[in-house]
Amino acid sequence: MQLFVFLYHTALTGILSKALCVPYRFVLIKEPKTWPAAQSHCKEKHIDLATVQSDEDRAKLKEAANAVNFQSFAWIGFYNGVLTWRWSYKNTVISYTKWETGEPDTYRTHEACAFINKNQRWGDINCLEEKYFFCQTGKKLYIQPFSEL
Repeated sequence: MQLFVFLYHTALTGILSKALCVPYRFVLIKEPKTWPAAQSHCKEKHIDLATVQSDEDRAKLKEAANAVNFQSFAWIGFYNGVLTWRWSYKNTVISYTKWETGEPDTYRTHEACAFINKNQRWGDINCLEEKYFFCQTGKKLYIQPFSEL
């Protein structure tokens, strides 16, 4: 009889998200894209655009930004749905925000997607502008057999 232990292979920069309950980390993609194109890229190569639902998540995003000397604006997975802001990952309703002063200013405009600035604050802008973007990466599940005890 063999016992199997399920292990998540995590990089040193991975943490456990309270919101997602799986290890993850963020990566900056320095290839300007519109928000929809960035979302497609992240879903194809990673999990989705970055989801930030706590101060711990924000600190992890800041760590990823500092690692590449990020000094600009980048898309995160936050968008204005029909009547509320949501995260693109699983269409999650927001429970945490860090808007820049005066934001969001989407009321009566076409701005509907959020970006993060170098100060780790959020703003909203037209989704068709091209920006760098942060993807949220997942970890692969590995199965490691153990011998009988």
